[in-house]
Amino acid sequence: MTRRIDHAELETDVPAGEEPYHCPYCDRPFREAEYRTLHVGLTHYDVMTDDERDRFQDAYRGESDELGLFRLRTFAVLVLLYFGMLMLYSIVT
Repeated sequence: MTRRIDHAELETDVPAGEEPYHCPYCDRPFREAEYRTLHVGLTHYDVMTDDERDRFQDAYRGESDELGLFRLRTFAVLVLLYFGMLMLYSIVT
């Protein structure tokens, strides 16, 4: 079962002195333009313009690439930690 998120429940922290980027559809503020672009693409996909759709796809691909690199690095650290502990265990015992 999926839970629908009411955007009024979510808090957005935009520091004083910074101009927030507002969603053109629900007027929700965002700290960065990329966050707004991803929000528009995920929440208002059915009403967004072609230009917004192109920007969303570019931002989504970039985010996916960064997430893939993070996963790869995390896996490498876990493998190194595992084999390091295995070697330490074999030396100690």
